[in-house]
Amino acid sequence: MSTARVRALLDHVAAELPREPWPHWTEGWPREIEAGLLDAAFSARATYGTPTTGVRAVITRWRDHRAGPLDDLTALAAHADEPDGLLAVLNNRQRVPGNYTTKAEAVAAAARSLAELGCTTSADLRDDEAQRNAIVGVPGFGIATWECFAMQLGVRTTESHQLVCDFLGEALDLGSPPSTADAEHLVAAAAARLEITPTTFTHAVWRYQRAQRRVAGAS
Repeated sequence: MSTARVRALLDHVAAELPREPWPHWTEGWPREIEAGLLDAAFSARATYGTPTTGVRAVITRWRDHRAGPLDDLTALAAHADEPDGLLAVLNNRQRVPGNYTTKAEAVAAAARSLAELGCTTSADLRDDEAQRNAIVGVPGFGIATWECFAMQLGVRTTESHQLVCDFLGEALDLGSPPSTADAEHLVAAAAARLEITPTTFTHAVWRYQRAQRRVAGAS
């Protein structure tokens, strides 16, 4: 991978999603499936915030309540029939797109659907039709919810990979997105220069691309 290409990519990153103000320079929630599901739900049409506000504040409240690792969906699923307890813990009454339920209620319903499939921990998560449908089938959730959820746990989907490749193609003014092999080399080289992991770089870029697509769709 040429130094010039990597430099051009880093210049584009610095211009479009600089590391100070962009809140998504993290690895997501590896090995914390509960946090990943909460993030996917509460980041929809909401300000992501800081570690003490917005989405991350919701996750912090749940973490404090659980007082342990956040890698067992049965804890959230237990609130599916009576979500008032979860609403009280999360202290957030935002509603899902379409105003069907609160996001907390939707999270509990999705957690139960996944648990019924045998997906309770991050090690159980995979990009298959049944698990996608468990998320997409919850009123107010959709494929974007699934994509965000999977990304938080490091599960690559075809759509998430394509968004990252599109970003790389735009950054380098390529005629078409790079191949999978070239994309992986570019991500690895850029991450090394930034002294972060490739997962962190991919997560930040994916979130940026998602935001750009929403803006384009609204215009």
